[in-house]
Amino acid sequence: MRTLYHFKHSPFSRRVRLALAHKGLPCELREARDNPAWREEVGRLVALKTIPVLVEGEVALADSTAITRWLDEKYTDPPGIWPKGRDALVSLEVATLVDVALNNIIDVGTRYYPLRDHPSWTGVKSEMLGRAQRALDALGAKAHEKIGTTLTPTGWSASDMWLYTAVAWLAGLPQRVQSNANVAQIVSVGGWSLPDAARQWADAHRGRADVQSLE
Repeated sequence: MRTLYHFKHSPFSRRVRLALAHKGLPCELREARDNPAWREEVGRLVALKTIPVLVEGEVALADSTAITRWLDEKYTDPPGIWPKGRDALVSLEVATLVDVALNNIIDVGTRYYPLRDHPSWTGVKSEMLGRAQRALDALGAKAHEKIGTTLTPTGWSASDMWLYTAVAWLAGLPQRVQSNANVAQIVSVGGWSLPDAARQWADAHRGRADVQSLE
């Protein structure tokens, strides 16, 4: 039995779901917000106590990068998630840029949000969101060159999964303000913008079967 503890809208969870679909690996999905017992279970399974967590046999792994790397190591038949050779550089660069953008935006809007009345808030916010925007702009430039195709010549891979799920999450934030307090805080902080080229690149891939399965 293969089980993924996830959050439905989380870009980190969704990239793992795309990776599983890409490799044709069925998986039981457990939305961690639906059952408090599942959240407690995750806390016992992995030291990080974060979501997503993939459980398969005796293996329990947290962190989307670790999970997808492990899937490639365990299931070596094509298609792969992380390209090798020259395409590896593209995937690693895109994945890093995505995580820099997301982690800084999320941290400012959640982890550091209670400090917003501190005198240092403006400087900290400016530095972190400036870092996020530089990453988003770099992703927009890469997407602009690849609208209508995948980011690596070898086809759909980790770089595409990371970018697609990031764009979908960022673009969908305004629609979730009323239903999620953390999202409301992230949106209220502002200070970043999603490049149009990234949106256009993602729109060209919405028809993929694995992407459609996310909904």
